[in-house]
Amino acid sequence: MAEETRQASTYWKVPFEWRDQQLHDRSSDSEEVWTDSESDDRSIEVVAEVLSATPDASLSAGVEAMGPTGFARHFLAAESSWGMHHHEGWWQLLHLNGTPVGFVLPGTFDGRTLEGLDEGTIFLMGVRPDWRGQGLGRSLLRQATRTLLAHGVWKIYCDTALNNVPMIHLFESEGWKRRPAHERPI
Repeated sequence: MAEETRQASTYWKVPFEWRDQQLHDRSSDSEEVWTDSESDDRSIEVVAEVLSATPDASLSAGVEAMGPTGFARHFLAAESSWGMHHHEGWWQLLHLNGTPVGFVLPGTFDGRTLEGLDEGTIFLMGVRPDWRGQGLGRSLLRQATRTLLAHGVWKIYCDTALNNVPMIHLFESEGWKRRPAHERPI
């Protein structure tokens, strides 16, 4: 797959859409524990660690400019300025054996509805670098999808970096519809 390219302040993204699919059964990993994540210090620490090792050039640019913790705080605070919002309890940390290993931040778009049902997005999700490759991204994706579907969201959008092959594979293997890649200004 082609490398993600940066031209000025645009980045190549692969968008995905979830609509009217059946959600795959959740794994029965009894060690998974979910807790609310609302920009507290521990959540910021986990988000910063994930962002510091992201393959997404648009996110890496922010980390480089502000540092991992500064960019994590900035990014999380930017949600409402991008026309999105979430309900209390939607943003969650995934813990295994008492250790936070990843996070998921689903939300909805302001004013984008069909017959009163919102359109949703997975604003951001990620697994700490030392925990990657163990299928935890699948748990995060399913948790975010369940959260949005429980709210009555009728369509979910998200995207990932063109060079993030593991994430592209994850979305495809979970039944998400891949849309044509596009440049997105950041």
